[in-house]
Amino acid sequence: MKEDYFTENFLLELKGKYFRASKWTKIKPFKRAAVLAIDLQRYFLDERSKAYLPSTGRFIQHLKAFYESVDIPIIFTRHHHAGDMMEFWWGDKMEKNELFEIVDELKPFARRIVDKRTYNAFYNTTLEALLKEFNIETVIITGVMTHLCCETTAREAFVRGFKVVFPIDGTLTQNRAFHEGTIRALAHGFAATPLLEEVKEWLSSE
Repeated sequence: MKEDYFTENFLLELKGKYFRASKWTKIKPFKRAAVLAIDLQRYFLDERSKAYLPSTGRFIQHLKAFYESVDIPIIFTRHHHAGDMMEFWWGDKMEKNELFEIVDELKPFARRIVDKRTYNAFYNTTLEALLKEFNIETVIITGVMTHLCCETTAREAFVRGFKVVFPIDGTLTQNRAFHEGTIRALAHGFAATPLLEEVKEWLSSE
């Protein structure tokens, strides 16, 4: 099920299929934006973990370059669960141990961290209050995994009235099928799906 799929050719293929310029144009005026950095933890991005994602190396460097280029709030989430539906579904806990921490390469950007216990980063967390404190109108979803926590959080942001940008190359998951499924669905009903480079250009424009 897992594969090293995060390649330029694949990402450009997805843009050709699912990017809708009209939706991107509609969102562009709403520039009070924040980046959500979902679950960029060792649990998913350290090769010693059973949940390690094979495209991690390229993905981290790609995301790091984006975070370095933007001057807007970046809000990280960290996931853990035990004794709940998440443990029931997956058959194990995700505990607060060494794998719980943000990966070292991205820690310098993690000045704001929200802990969560399910796929939805808004559910029973301080995330919405933090976004309102910064007067945010648009959220840019990055992180892992594309089809689980990132997608669920994007849908919930839309429902709560935030404009949603879900960059095609801003999230990572286990394989291309999961990644494409999310981009296809979100581009249709929930989010603009540009590339990170286009997001960077938008944020730096007057």
